[in-house]
Amino acid sequence: MPSNPENLLPLLGRELSLVRDLVHDLVACRKAFIKMDLEEIHTHVAKQAALCEDLRRTRAERAESWQTTFPGAGQSSAEQGLRVGLTDLDPALASRIREVITQLSLAENEIRNLNQVHRCMLAGSKRTLNVLTNALLGLLPTYTLPQAIDPLAYRGAQL
Repeated sequence: MPSNPENLLPLLGRELSLVRDLVHDLVACRKAFIKMDLEEIHTHVAKQAALCEDLRRTRAERAESWQTTFPGAGQSSAEQGLRVGLTDLDPALASRIREVITQLSLAENEIRNLNQVHRCMLAGSKRTLNVLTNALLGLLPTYTLPQAIDPLAYRGAQL
């Protein structure tokens, strides 16, 4: 029997919670991007960075817990050791761990999809800015910059 398999479930639950929070923030960030609210975008990016850092720490803790629970199962729960390790557990606990891992996988796929959507939006924005830049550069020779008006030069002038 593996040692302390109950420790995995809270870590997997925390990881799932962080991934879901990241999904919600990516959706909120998309709305800010559509509104072109730069302050809100920066706020979301900072929150996403903090969530990713928390997620990295939680995954490291989970990997460590996985190694202590299933010493010969490999480096992570995604490897072959998952199937082998869960067969040694209480069926109810193993079922719950499988369920959380499945939900985690679905949430991670949603993040991949949202990242692809964000890449497409950024690529479209980049193309739009390039078109506007080219249009402005094309008009530059037509419209010259106005010369500075010296208010002192008009003091003595009479209208």
